[in-house]
Amino acid sequence: MNLKILLSFSFVSVVSIHAKDANLEPRTVYAVTWNAGEEEPPPSLTELLGQISSYDVNPDIVIIGLQEMTMNPTSALLKKNKWTKEIDKVLESNNNYVKVKSESLLGMLLNVYVKVSINKNWNKKKTMTIMTGKGGKFGNKGAVIVTFQLNNQWFCIVNSHLPAHDGKQPERIKDYKLIDAKREKFCKKPSDYIFWLGDLNFRLMDETNYNADKILGLINQNKFGDLLQKDELTDSKNKGSVFTGFTEESIKFAPTFKLKKGKGEYKLERRPAWTDRVLYKSETSKKITPTLYKSVTSYKGSDHYPVQAQFSINNK
Repeated sequence: MNLKILLSFSFVSVVSIHAKDANLEPRTVYAVTWNAGEEEPPPSLTELLGQISSYDVNPDIVIIGLQEMTMNPTSALLKKNKWTKEIDKVLESNNNYVKVKSESLLGMLLNVYVKVSINKNWNKKKTMTIMTGKGGKFGNKGAVIVTFQLNNQWFCIVNSHLPAHDGKQPERIKDYKLIDAKREKFCKKPSDYIFWLGDLNFRLMDETNYNADKILGLINQNKFGDLLQKDELTDSKNKGSVFTGFTEESIKFAPTFKLKKGKGEYKLERRPAWTDRVLYKSETSKKITPTLYKSVTSYKGSDHYPVQAQFSINNK
């Protein structure tokens, strides 16, 4: 191939790539995770669902992951319906959003919505539940997964609740690996966008030197960086034990657990920790740009604060 032909080919290739990029539209993905502590839905869900005026635009895709709506199997369906009804009131009442899918497992709920303007462009939705509690026989721990296709791009959404308590890091890692292995088989491989949220229950290491009072003191001094050096999830991820290839935006908010219900103060019978997290990755090298990662301290009904995340993606 002579130089003239090569340059011509390169020019056509570049033009083709830019034309393809020009057809992509920026989409905003909003995700929130909250361990509801078996409480009823609060009077207003507007801020929880990312529908407040301080955000530039309402998101195109809304993901809601709840844990511990209830721990009683006999009331699980009732609680799912109650929470979903209240969420629908906010998102669907003005014909702004349509529900892609709602799935639950005991106290876990995963609802996914898209704007009406892109409603006709999604398909191939399906769901999966994974029980890991009591040796895989009970749904108090585990995951709920929703996968769907939007504009020929595949989304895989995971809401999980991993084992609780200090000293249970090996159990958390074990459950994560089980869930992730099943996720990989269930979701389209490769998936363009994967968002994993939930009460992941990872605590702070070094219980001997970092008791509840010391942790609280560092929180009050806004020394989150010192505490995050002891974060189990970060440590496990850096060692390759969990969330390989996933990214988490920098944490700049105080630990979200454990709180006195109704007060927003730490309940020091448990060491404060960042139990509630949102991570993301693309298996097709799609760009995901985080634009928000924060706790929502106005919701004080549970012993956890909700955690919000927002991302910008390109979707045709």
